[in-house]
Amino acid sequence: MQYPLVLTAVLFSLGLAAGKITAAPFVIFYGLAVLFLVLSVLSWRKGLRFKIFLFCLVFLLGAVWLKNQLILPKAHIARRIFYKLDNTCALKGFINNEPGYRMGRTSFVVTAQEAQFARLNYRVCGSVYVCVRGILSLNYGDRLMLEGKLFRPYQPRAAKGRGGFLASRGIYAAMNVEDACFVTVLGKGAGSPAYSLALRMKDGVESLINQYAPQPAAAVLEAMMLGEKKDIPPLLYRSMMNTGTVHILVVSGFNTSLVIFCVFLVLKLARLPRLWRLFLALPILFLYCLMAGASTPVVRATVMSVVFMSAYLVKRQPDIYNSCALAALLILLVEPRQLFDVGAQLSFVSVISIVFFYPKIKALLRLGAVKPAWIRFFSEGFLVSLSAWIGTAGLVAYYFKILSPIAVIANIFIVPLATLITLCGFSLLAAALGLPLLAPAFAASAQVLVTLLIKVNAALLSLPGAYFYLR
Repeated sequence: MQYPLVLTAVLFSLGLAAGKITAAPFVIFYGLAVLFLVLSVLSWRKGLRFKIFLFCLVFLLGAVWLKNQLILPKAHIARRIFYKLDNTCALKGFINNEPGYRMGRTSFVVTAQEAQFARLNYRVCGSVYVCVRGILSLNYGDRLMLEGKLFRPYQPRAAKGRGGFLASRGIYAAMNVEDACFVTVLGKGAGSPAYSLALRMKDGVESLINQYAPQPAAAVLEAMMLGEKKDIPPLLYRSMMNTGTVHILVVSGFNTSLVIFCVFLVLKLARLPRLWRLFLALPILFLYCLMAGASTPVVRATVMSVVFMSAYLVKRQPDIYNSCALAALLILLVEPRQLFDVGAQLSFVSVISIVFFYPKIKALLRLGAVKPAWIRFFSEGFLVSLSAWIGTAGLVAYYFKILSPIAVIANIFIVPLATLITLCGFSLLAAALGLPLLAPAFAASAQVLVTLLIKVNAALLSLPGAYFYLR
């Protein structure tokens, strides 16, 4: 079998999907999985029969894995919410993400530890999405006492909206706190030390960028380098979504590949052997993951990059399909709900689409024989963009209700500009840490490139038929 990991990943993913959409309880899937495990063992070395039983087992394991994740423990905070009762409570726990600020409100996720209803205390667990009226200076790991109204977020069938978004991250309870006076900080330092370090590094990089780069260059650099979009002007974000280029504002495999390329280039100039370059690139990649805040898209991109690089460590030519499948399996084993995350779907589909469609279209058009070289270069860039668009257009249309034919052309111009802007950002960071006198020059270069990117994007957006909204 040429692609065993691909088949395994597909069957496991189908099992996860079945576990999500079917109402059958965990015990049914678990019993069937045990049955097919026994059948697989009994039919060992019996050819087709063994393969069929094994495929069914992998499918059922996916369903079992997701169903197990969806079972809430008896002490889960969501089990204490009853719609016919007053769910006002005092909640004790610690912040387990980076707080956000929007429209005069502070929002964050709390890992619940203790809850008080009607003067009765309960030991609880689970995550709660908290929204506080007012702007509070809070950080990851702060231990809090909160008083507010507890409720279950609305979860529409299509899993769109805030309720579905929270459920996809294992959050089944939310709390509204009417005023900052109902929030008491009990201490600091709870949570993961590694994630706390990641957020501190991210804050440090943001401070350096804002120190040297003006807006909107600073906001674009933060988005491209760290995946932080809070300062991106809404009009710019919407215009890039309409042209299908908003993906450059999210840290993804594009960013990690760029980091690896720069590291390999520097180490190659230092004449280090390939094996040494690989071993040195891995810790730098993990450092970048921490610097970008170790958010879900960054971790996902890092896992994919590590899988591809590992093929070189074992002295094998990396197979893109099996490598993607292995990366997907590793991600889904840690967090099976990633299968239903839009960003994860677009990441994998775009990579697979490029690998599948690009060589076929290139061979059909015989681009290898095209001269001069600069025409061939732009033609190949167009085909890469077209291949990615073919694969992702359906998903974008379904989730965002927009179709952007201009994306094929836009990415040819925007992606190279994004590459240069990101390189300027890393150079700015390196200069700020080592040679501060050079930092303003890189900041000015980034400003020029960001201005050019905005103008190019606006020009493409003005073309007839650039995008269509779907109803």
